[in-house]
Amino acid sequence: MLDFDEHTELLDTLNGFSNRDFELGEVLKPTTLPLCNPPPHLTFEGRTYCFTGTFNYGQRKYCEQAIADRGGRAGSLTQKTDVLVIDAYVTESWKHSSFGDKIFKATAWRDEGLTISIVAESHWVGFL
Repeated sequence: MLDFDEHTELLDTLNGFSNRDFELGEVLKPTTLPLCNPPPHLTFEGRTYCFTGTFNYGQRKYCEQAIADRGGRAGSLTQKTDVLVIDAYVTESWKHSSFGDKIFKATAWRDEGLTISIVAESHWVGFL
């Protein structure tokens, strides 16, 4: 079993071999992000979704098409967004990444009383 430092070192080494252009981190944990707790029941008809990150489900266009196929809309994060879906992988530095901005913005709006849900990719996929 690897400890955290060994896990990080091994992942960095593998990333070096693969020449990937994105950072893959620790699998999303509910305690590391401001996810809705308990996670909400998701519906699609007439609802607006926004995606942030890199998804196991596939490219963002496939995620957005899954929403459209079920009667919803997908696009940029606005105050009219119903659900923000966060990718399955995050790193310890998510707050400093480009997709961290969407998470902060959605969290602030939620704290102000807007009804935006913030969910993990795995939760979203469970409702497809």
